[in-house]
Amino acid sequence: MITDRFRAGLRVGAAGLAMTLPTACLVLAAPSASAAVTCGNTTFKRTFYTNTSFSGTPKKTDCDTTIDQNWTGAPVSGMATNNFSVRWSLTRDFGSGGCFTYRLSGTDGLRLYVDGVRKVNKWTNTGDAGNSVPGTFCIGSGNHTVRVDHANWTGLSRVKFTWPASSDSKAPLAPTGITTSYDAATGKATASWTKNRELDIDHYRVLVETSTTGIADWDTTGTSTSYALPKDGRKYRFCIQAVDKWTNYGATACGPYVGTPDQTAPAAPAVRTSDVTVSTDLGTPRVNVWLGQVKPSDGPVFTLWRATAEAGPYTKVATLDLRETPDEQYLYDETPAEKQTYYYAASATDAAGNTSARTTPVAVTTPDTSAPGAVTSLAAKADPDKVALTWAAPADDAVRWQVYGADGTATPTLLGTADSAAYSDTTAKPGVVRTYTVYAVDAAGHRSSGVKISARRQVAPAVPVYLRPDADGRPELRFRVAADNDHSGGFRVYSGTYASTARTNPRACEPKELSATGTYIEYGCVLTDFRDSTDHYVTVVAVAGNGVTSTDLKTIRYDDTTAPPATTGLTATPQPWGTALRWDKSTAADVHAYWVRSGRPETVDGVLTCAGGSSEVVDGNVTSFQDTSGLPDGEERCWEVRAADGAGNASEPVTVHATEQDTRPTEATAPGSPVAGLEAVENTGDVALNWDTLDGATSYRVYRWNRTTSTYERIAEGALENPYSQQFRHYRDENAPAGTAAYYRVTAVYADGTESAPALAAVSLAPAA
Repeated sequence: MITDRFRAGLRVGAAGLAMTLPTACLVLAAPSASAAVTCGNTTFKRTFYTNTSFSGTPKKTDCDTTIDQNWTGAPVSGMATNNFSVRWSLTRDFGSGGCFTYRLSGTDGLRLYVDGVRKVNKWTNTGDAGNSVPGTFCIGSGNHTVRVDHANWTGLSRVKFTWPASSDSKAPLAPTGITTSYDAATGKATASWTKNRELDIDHYRVLVETSTTGIADWDTTGTSTSYALPKDGRKYRFCIQAVDKWTNYGATACGPYVGTPDQTAPAAPAVRTSDVTVSTDLGTPRVNVWLGQVKPSDGPVFTLWRATAEAGPYTKVATLDLRETPDEQYLYDETPAEKQTYYYAASATDAAGNTSARTTPVAVTTPDTSAPGAVTSLAAKADPDKVALTWAAPADDAVRWQVYGADGTATPTLLGTADSAAYSDTTAKPGVVRTYTVYAVDAAGHRSSGVKISARRQVAPAVPVYLRPDADGRPELRFRVAADNDHSGGFRVYSGTYASTARTNPRACEPKELSATGTYIEYGCVLTDFRDSTDHYVTVVAVAGNGVTSTDLKTIRYDDTTAPPATTGLTATPQPWGTALRWDKSTAADVHAYWVRSGRPETVDGVLTCAGGSSEVVDGNVTSFQDTSGLPDGEERCWEVRAADGAGNASEPVTVHATEQDTRPTEATAPGSPVAGLEAVENTGDVALNWDTLDGATSYRVYRWNRTTSTYERIAEGALENPYSQQFRHYRDENAPAGTAAYYRVTAVYADGTESAPALAAVSLAPAA
């Protein structure tokens, strides 16, 4: 800026200054035309001169993107047709540099300079013929100047310069100026960058990556691009890589990250069937869902859902936020009911509030954790054999009952377990008060409170067997008492005129034990004061150790000639092992035994009878008999049963008929076996086989008939020696099938491996007691 003071100085010395610096004043006042024009860094600045020496002030300065001119007249208004010059100059950053194959052609003067170094010099007046000069120049990275000069002396003015990049191995520079923006409405992110300074750029490689990994890539020839980002709350950025025409990939440059709103639900948490358990340590069921394999980043909030049907509906029962309790590994359902099947599923919720789908439901049945109700209406009925307890079951899940008993002040002990609402105690000591406690127990083993009741098993009566004169004519009394009853207080004998008054007159009797079985003890004594009595009936009373006596009296007539009534209820049931006989207990008090005879039906004079057979004596306390005397081979059988008292009076026989089952093998056994003496005998549930030793036999084989497969199955092989005698062979079948008839074959095996014809034996095995 020229100030007033400076202007005053000029006026004072104006004459001298004008003479001394005339040219300098003109330069300051009139800047050159080329300085006023600015062209882009990829565009040539073009200047026109009115001479061919590029001197003086340019006629015109402008910008030219391509050097390709053909002037037939003046190139610029105000210039002559001939004797002018034009200069093109470009200074720019060439990035990583490269090599360029050029061609400079035209008329008259042509020159090419690179960084001031002349590459082409055709500076003559060619007229209209012209020149064409090819060549190559290479430059390094950074800023360089390319200049083309053209002079026209006469005729046409033509000039053309092309300089495409030639193949190189230099990688382009990384893009710069990368910016990123995000449009939340569309979900698109846009990246822009500065065009690469390389002249041989072909395209750009774009990679959209998160802070951890790339997810998409593509190519573009522009300097901006857009991409729709997933709305998952993550950060994304664009990374750009320049690629030249020779497929050299430059370094990658990345722009800033942009965040997206999280609208993507997380994946369902990994909850397996084995991760869901039930605990009862707190007294009630609690369902525990283990999340130990789940990372906080999967949530961080996890929800437990419950339903009573797999299809739902589901109700939220628990929530776990790992941001608040990072060390917790379980979701708990604290409110399930017992004995209920539930379906559990879990879901994850991320920090943005997006919730995943629920996991596949896991079915859980909660256990029984509460005790059943106590029994009601507990009652006790005592008789000489037992104390019978009955009660009403609680209306819940009790499945069995425990019965405890205690005599006096003793500690209660478990007597037994009942599957129904009744229990008979046969272990109580007759005449002794026993206190019973009954508990209800459910399937889970929980026990109710106990309900108590006291009862006393009656002392069993002494049962007279017979009363008759002995060899000396004295009245001899025999009677029995149950072996497990307490009769340590002895016995009392009475007589009377009638059965109803039998307990009138005490009688002298010193009982002595005569015999005993597992069920009864038989005593006998001589009534020394009864010889002249007119009483006809005698009874015996058993006395327990505590003085309690039996109350159920049994009487016997001294001159007993009356047989017991005929047996009733006789049945014969064919079984795979033989025949099961059953009958009603006799109503006569003095029944001593039952006589059982088995036979074959036979018709005599048109009357069906039961002939032959064998007889067995069954104790008077027993009302059944298992007949295994004949194999069940489908034959007609008959049985005759009589009741007999102690005086030897027997009832009329009662006969029953039945057809045996046929259990014989369906496979016939060939005759002619050399194995002799084979017999099968039942021995405490097993079957003992014995046969004669056969000369020439090296071993033996034993087979047993399998009714299920209808085949003889080999069950033993070898020498099968008898440990007591070489004369016989022996095998004990410890796996013989109880409750059926067992059929066996035994064969001999010779040295050449051949097997003899089989010998056959069979035995009936009653069912296990």
